[in-house]
Amino acid sequence: MLSVMAARMAAKSGYTNVKVYHAGTPDWVKNGNVLLSNFDFVSKRLGYIVLIDTRGPQVAEKGHIQGAVAIPLMDVIKQKDQFPVDKKAYLVLYSDDTNLTGLSPVVKEIAGWGFERVYVLEGGYRGWISKKGLIQSGSVRTEIFYLPRPHPGEITGDEFVNVMRNLPEDKVILDVRTKAETSMGMIQGAKNIPVDDLQAKLDELPRDKEIIVHCRTGLRAEMGYTILRNAGFRARFLNDKVAIIEDQIFCCYKD
Repeated sequence: MLSVMAARMAAKSGYTNVKVYHAGTPDWVKNGNVLLSNFDFVSKRLGYIVLIDTRGPQVAEKGHIQGAVAIPLMDVIKQKDQFPVDKKAYLVLYSDDTNLTGLSPVVKEIAGWGFERVYVLEGGYRGWISKKGLIQSGSVRTEIFYLPRPHPGEITGDEFVNVMRNLPEDKVILDVRTKAETSMGMIQGAKNIPVDDLQAKLDELPRDKEIIVHCRTGLRAEMGYTILRNAGFRARFLNDKVAIIEDQIFCCYKD
């Protein structure tokens, strides 16, 4: 199942059996489904995410992804107290290969604790090696350590609020929620392009201004940010949840 945008890209690449999950990523996770992360996703976030090598310390000492913590698959759930307080932290689990059969139940359990961004690394460690990803060998951490810090391209909630108060001419606020969501209210001055339509509507955005992207939870905002950056735009994204009570009245918050 793909988003509308991903489905279009797949169709252009020649795939024919393409299905769209219209409810989007948050609903997909809410219904107990697993998200896959790829090499590019993880390699760009090393140092900002929690990487869990489920092969265990003995295997991981022979070679593991840079910065990973080694916890045997059967013990991951037992280490619940080690997991970050920040429920928006990125968590990526991997094995020798994708291993959805083994990893899916664990990922679903972790998502049930309230974590919104729990992924399985597509291809696992072997796939990472094949793409020449950064690795380490020897001593490996066995306890999770997470220090929250802004991700590349992230704008803080306080800075976002300040931007909205002043609305400088060199910035555009882009709301990438669906039309159904924005019909209930939008931040005054924001422009709406649903994230699934963004790639096809880039020409509607100015290239001489910074684009600041927001959605309801931060997930689609980062997707929009990635699309914009890949297209050469100056952009940042809000990684907070946004509640819009009515036009002009909104608040940003983290769980």
